[in-house]
Amino acid sequence: MRTLYTRIVLTVFMILLLSGAIALLVSNVAYYTWWQPTYSEKTSEAASTAVGYFSNHTDQDESALYTFLARTGYQLHVVKADGRVMRYGGSFRDESIDERTVTSVREGTVYEGMRDYPFHLFLLGLFNNEVVNTYVFPLEGPDGVDAVFIRPDLSAQIRELHLFVGLFFALLTGLAFLLIAVATRSIVKPVKSLTDATASVASRKTPRDLPLERSDEIGVLARRFDEMARTIETSEQARRRFVSNVSHEFQSPLTSLTGYASTLVELADEKARPYAEIIRDETTRLSSLTRQLLLLARLDEADISLEQDVLLTTSIEDVIRVLSFQLDQKVIAVVTDLDDMTVKGDPILLAQVWMNLLQNAIHASREGGTIRIKLKRDERVTIIVSDDGHGMDDVTRAHLFERFFQGDASRGTAGTGLGLSIVHDIVSLHGGTIQVESTPGSGTTFTIQL
Repeated sequence: MRTLYTRIVLTVFMILLLSGAIALLVSNVAYYTWWQPTYSEKTSEAASTAVGYFSNHTDQDESALYTFLARTGYQLHVVKADGRVMRYGGSFRDESIDERTVTSVREGTVYEGMRDYPFHLFLLGLFNNEVVNTYVFPLEGPDGVDAVFIRPDLSAQIRELHLFVGLFFALLTGLAFLLIAVATRSIVKPVKSLTDATASVASRKTPRDLPLERSDEIGVLARRFDEMARTIETSEQARRRFVSNVSHEFQSPLTSLTGYASTLVELADEKARPYAEIIRDETTRLSSLTRQLLLLARLDEADISLEQDVLLTTSIEDVIRVLSFQLDQKVIAVVTDLDDMTVKGDPILLAQVWMNLLQNAIHASREGGTIRIKLKRDERVTIIVSDDGHGMDDVTRAHLFERFFQGDASRGTAGTGLGLSIVHDIVSLHGGTIQVESTPGSGTTFTIQL
């Protein structure tokens, strides 16, 4: 995909090429309309003067006349009376000529090839170096009548002008392209800053380096965008405070309700126990949801210290022990390949990452399945958690880290849709990245780099 910078540069360059083509076409039309007859007349006058001088002041030496004309800036193609062809001055690119034209000239008819040269769209007749594009006159000498094809030798007359014009247009084109590239960069740079700013807002960060000082339309857009970002940030802070306060207020009574519901399950008779179990399960789920919302609110505040040394091997093994009951229930084996290494971070938050990933893997795995955890150091610390469960489709994978998204709700999960969003935020807070690969029916692999 072409960038805006590339598009603008190519567009302006194409405009230059198109303008040059149009200018050449218009100049060509002007030449054929007004200048071509005049150009032919000047050559005709020079030829008539030469013929008159030859008739009155020379010793009838045609070769000397032709040589003189060549040295004064003309090129000649002479067809002698005996059929021989003589060339004086510069050579012609194309020397083909109709024999009837030669015969007609010898009989006294002047050939106006320069005046009558046909129109060509982008080919200026002035520079078309062909024998047919000449003025032709007869010259009678001692050996008969010569047909003399003559035109100005432009390569000899204006060679330096050709070089000058060529250098001029080469420098003009090169400098124009360079200046266009530089000027376009100054236009695209603030647009790129705005693009980066939109990405910052999308990732809940404060945009930086906006071109607020500009007085043009881009500056106006940057200031409006900055106002919008500040409004969004204010609204987001209010939302975070609301979620944090409500979750905190809910957590205490839910904890009590969960305890009472568990006791109610133990005391209820057979008829009432199913209802008591539903109450217990739902209060437990709500309590888990509020804890996760409180954790998200804490992550959003971004005032967490990440200066502790965390031994990753111990952290992962502790989480495996905590989840051993769930693993045993589904007869799932955990295969580990853990290198000893330490990172700077928050041990509780990193443990939450392993907890959420393992719980997801347990839920996705079939009974008797295997979960593999690999810890290694390449350029960065890499943790790989993979299962051989049911996998996920492309739609689920695209929205996997969005809050409250549950791609496998049809399978009856009791999750909240916050687990992987929490994982993503914790990993990002530690300056890391998380990627997921999954194929339906072939399992899922999460790769974290810290």
